[in-house]
Amino acid sequence: MKRSDIKILPNHYDTYINKVEDIELTEALEKYGKPFLHAERDKLIALGDKVYAPGKWTAKDIIQHIIDAERVFSYRAMRFARNDKTLLPPFEENDYAVTAEANKRNLEDLLEEFYSVRDSTIRLFKSFTPEMLVREGKMTSGDISVVSLGFAIVGHGVHHVGILKERYYGIQ
Repeated sequence: MKRSDIKILPNHYDTYINKVEDIELTEALEKYGKPFLHAERDKLIALGDKVYAPGKWTAKDIIQHIIDAERVFSYRAMRFARNDKTLLPPFEENDYAVTAEANKRNLEDLLEEFYSVRDSTIRLFKSFTPEMLVREGKMTSGDISVVSLGFAIVGHGVHHVGILKERYYGIQ
């Protein structure tokens, strides 16, 4: 399914979904997976633990956040694809960031974890039938389809890499 196949863009997730070009979901997950983040590797290493303003996340925090969010979104997609009708709560991304302690980790290790998580996500979404992809589930922020969650995963990563480019790469 392509992004244009999404009938209703869910609130809050539309920002992420609209960052993805109109290509097949699996193609988007692959294109904006390892090659996309690997292209930023040297710039991320050069950043180290710098932040563009006090209280903001480091590049390592951002990569960890992308990983955590992808796991949460994938879990939601799996539940909804399996026709689980349970209302799912949000996750507190700032609490996750504080307790993850990403800055104690090596950037290479974080990138390898991201690559592994993305590979798993691709396999999960490839396992869904067309019927499963259009199933919807309930979250406190509203209803969302499985395919929408897939494109949200991609767009969420694109969004945060965009923030790195916009606000972080110019830091000396």
